[in-house]
Amino acid sequence: MDFTSIANSFVQHYYATFDGGSATRNNLASLYRPESMLTWEGKQVQGQSGIIETINKPELAVVKHSVTSSDAQPAPGGGVLVLVTGNLAVDNAFDKPMQFTETFNLQPIPGQPGGFFVYNQVFRLVFA
Repeated sequence: MDFTSIANSFVQHYYATFDGGSATRNNLASLYRPESMLTWEGKQVQGQSGIIETINKPELAVVKHSVTSSDAQPAPGGGVLVLVTGNLAVDNAFDKPMQFTETFNLQPIPGQPGGFFVYNQVFRLVFA
């Protein structure tokens, strides 16, 4: 398994889709399953609908990510662990970027060779 290529493709797809606003962000629902869990700034939600609701909050209507780094490692069960760091601008406030870190545990989709879903996701803003 080429875990680095899987991670790079995932990161590119995830942030491009997220940054498209609610019109495209809802397409991220296909990446989640009932057992998926997101911890967003300390708040945990589980399942596809809860996660999509969390990332579609009104205050996140306009977000642009700039990925600084992306690291990947193989994970148990044929999964891929991905750590992303970068900056994001909310409401086009590019003069006030915020640093973030996000970790994804991607797991194979049962019965779909080559497909992955987000089993775990942790997002945190980084304040200096």
